[in-house]
Amino acid sequence: MSPIVVFEIVAVVLGAFSAMITAAKKNFDFVGTYALAVVVSFGGGTIRDVLLDRRPFFWVDRWEYLVVIFMLCIPFVYSRPVHQFAKRVVARGELVDAVGLGFYAVVGCTLAIEAKQPLFVAVLLGVITSTGGGIMGDVLTNEVPAYFRHGTLYTTAAFAGAVSFTLFRGFGNTIAVPVAVSVTVGLRLVSLWWGARLPRPTWLRTGTHAVTSGEHRKPGASG
Repeated sequence: MSPIVVFEIVAVVLGAFSAMITAAKKNFDFVGTYALAVVVSFGGGTIRDVLLDRRPFFWVDRWEYLVVIFMLCIPFVYSRPVHQFAKRVVARGELVDAVGLGFYAVVGCTLAIEAKQPLFVAVLLGVITSTGGGIMGDVLTNEVPAYFRHGTLYTTAAFAGAVSFTLFRGFGNTIAVPVAVSVTVGLRLVSLWWGARLPRPTWLRTGTHAVTSGEHRKPGASG
């Protein structure tokens, strides 16, 4: 089994587990939990495969992922001991999500580099791989994607992890992967626990965003 498959398996399982935690918070049933887990686990990788023109999609080529997520969902939803364990893990949901974020970034970067893409493109595809599924999941749960809001470092953490992987890949996966995952997890947790943020956009500092009077209104619209 190639290293990329191992990293992908870890990322898929962590992504699914993170989605199941979200589904539990939203009081989803089994169908909703499984659907959300599949979308979050496969969404970013599917976008990556489309952009790299890879066929079949990774989850079609390795359809066992669908079965594994299905089998994980059953005890998560219906087993009381597993559910109680999951409730304790919810408090560590951010850590699970951050580790998955790092591994997804590694997988995306690796596949892009193998496809002979420029390094900056590889970094962006790493970010897309790690965040695309989460964005789809937020849309399904009727949330504004956290990736697009000012707040805790999410996309920035994935970007830093992807950059770290490309910088250290010359030392081999045994060094590059732990560094990339550690950077991603570290930035994410520092942001969550100690409030590290990017600078606030001007409109958030002032509480207003100038719009030319009347230009945004439809003809005939009134105040």
